[in-house]
Amino acid sequence: MPPQGAAGRTVLLAGWLFADLLLLLLVVALGSLPREQRAGAHPSPTPSDPAGSPSSRPAERGLVLKPCSFTVRTGSDASVRQQFGAQLRGAGVASRTAGFVLSFGTATDPGPGQAAADKVNVQITKGFSHFQHAPKRGYWKGGASGKVRIDVFFLAAPDGGTAFPKGCHDEGD
Repeated sequence: MPPQGAAGRTVLLAGWLFADLLLLLLVVALGSLPREQRAGAHPSPTPSDPAGSPSSRPAERGLVLKPCSFTVRTGSDASVRQQFGAQLRGAGVASRTAGFVLSFGTATDPGPGQAAADKVNVQITKGFSHFQHAPKRGYWKGGASGKVRIDVFFLAAPDGGTAFPKGCHDEGD
């Protein structure tokens, strides 16, 4: 059995450890609070255009939240572009700009499936100008090899409309 003095020191040490942890929690909590503006600091007005015209920078366009899904068979670059282009025209979205693209390559193993999806992403980037600047990601989907499902999230229409394009369908349809 330890002497009485050692037990008292252990309790004292535990108390200090608890106090230090509480202080650390307080510092983290205070550090995560949003910073208030200083008193007397006012934002300076931006200079206005003398002609009174709207900004020359175009407004950012929204995103259609439901993807249009297309399925192509893997093959030559020309074959994939032809299939994808025909489906875009059939859905009436050939002139729409892609916001981002998710491709799912079907294969029994993840490696070949993702490789097929990545290859199709490269093919559509080179073949369709409205897809060149859209981020693209390739994924694997289990199943028989030879197909890639392409989910395209289009940018809003030029008038700002974010309605789902009428000619499109999604994987859930």
